[in-house]
Amino acid sequence: MRVIAGTSRGRRLAAPKGNRFVRPTADRVKESVFSILQERIVDANFLDLCAGTGSVGIEALSRGAKHVTFLERDPRCIKIIERNLCTCDLLTESHARYHLLRRDVVKGITYLCKRSVIFEIIYFDPPYRVDLAGGSQLYTTCLPLLAKGSLLCIGGILLVEHAKQCVVPDEVGSLRRSRQARYGETVVSFYEKKL
Repeated sequence: MRVIAGTSRGRRLAAPKGNRFVRPTADRVKESVFSILQERIVDANFLDLCAGTGSVGIEALSRGAKHVTFLERDPRCIKIIERNLCTCDLLTESHARYHLLRRDVVKGITYLCKRSVIFEIIYFDPPYRVDLAGGSQLYTTCLPLLAKGSLLCIGGILLVEHAKQCVVPDEVGSLRRSRQARYGETVVSFYEKKL
């Protein structure tokens, strides 16, 4: 796992060993997604939900995001994110460019909404625990929260990474799916926030 492009290009990133719930986003998925986003990353406020290793948020910082919030509940992953920020010489920068938030994803979304934080891009990559109906509890809980809240600006993009057998809706409140990109067993659904 590495940083694909930008100021930290080529830096190798660490991942926790033996943690079956952390599944870092594959480099080819990351490369494709960031190619789709292109210049929207520059100067964007970016939220990395269920950040895991922080590789997606670090990629955003490397490509010129103004600020990244890493939301992760596992303290081992928080340490890995700090290590990866250090590897990319980002830990020594002013903390004004990133924030590490250790919280459960639902509580974290609620907390950020109460603080009136607004993002142009949100990347949501929860563990792929699929139930018998083809969905995941985190998707069905968090997507309505993200649609209802003010975390994502109007015209902002929510990217949802999920297994291909996981069914995510075309529309959730103010969120409309505009495209899907498939990478083997992984799918990324792009939602845009409408008025």
